[in-house]
This record gives sequence, C-alpha cells and structure tokens, in this order.
Amino acid sequence: MNRNLAEVEIARTDWAGFRTLGDRSRDVPGALRRLLAASDEDEAMAAYWDLENVVVVQGQLHSAALPTVPVLLAGLLGELSPDARDLVLELLRQIVTGEPDRDEHALGNTDLGDRCRQAARTGLWLVYRELGTRRRDTAEAILDRIEEDPARIAAYLANTRGK
Repeated sequence: MNRNLAEVEIARTDWAGFRTLGDRSRDVPGALRRLLAASDEDEAMAAYWDLENVVVVQGQLHSAALPTVPVLLAGLLGELSPDARDLVLELLRQIVTGEPDRDEHALGNTDLGDRCRQAARTGLWLVYRELGTRRRDTAEAILDRIEEDPARIAAYLANTRGK
C-alpha cells in the first residue's frame, strides 16, 4: 500500500512547476519511483543520486524538495528494502537540514527550508520508528530539525539507547 500512497503523491504533483538543479524536475517522479522500488543497494544508490544533487545540492534546496518530502514519508509507511529505506531517510535528512538555494532566495522562496521541515513534521512518528533500527543516527538528525518538543525527543532517545 505504501507505494500506492507514494504514487498518489507523485501523480498529484505538477513536477514541471518546481525547480531543480539543471532543470530536471521532469525526472524527479521516475527517480522517486525507482528509489521506493529499489531491491538492492545498487538500485537504491542510482535512484538516490538522481534526486540528491537535483532537489537538494550540498544543503541547498530547490523548490522540488518540498513535494519530495510527502512522497518520502508515504514510502516510509510500508515495506521498503533496507537499502531503499536507508536512502529514503538520508534524502529526507538532506532536505530537512537544507536551506534555500540562492536562486530560490532571489525568487522570494526564502522559507523553503522551514516549509520542508514543516512538511516532514507530518511524518514525525515514522521518523521516531527508525530510532530502533540501523538508521538511528539519520533519524536523530532528522528529529533534531523537525521535533519541536525537546522533552519528547529526550525521552524517546533515552528509551531506545542500546536497543
């Protein structure tokens, strides 16, 4: 079901209306589909690199990062290969720790990073779930940027240490 939910998010987005590095917004939907469907590390990495350095580049966000967030969260709802899940979380981390690219700033899109973090908050519990996995460090980095309740994150981190 998660791929269906992610597919709805992909299909309902007019990707051509969003910016990427190198005017590759039309390639984002296919890369997202490949990432979510990846069955091994090679497939997941190939798809990841078609998104990283496209929607986010060295911490600089392009507008296509914003609709990418709900697709990644929808993907986390269900079964992904371990390698795909690793890279979905890593891409989400890249986005929520990013800030707008200078072109986005010039276009007045100065709150893009804040809007991406707000979008990620809708999947807060999906990220908390990852604290008990090999993706703990990535999940902590995401939560550090999206969690607004310091007492909650402290309690959950204390509860999951050593698990």
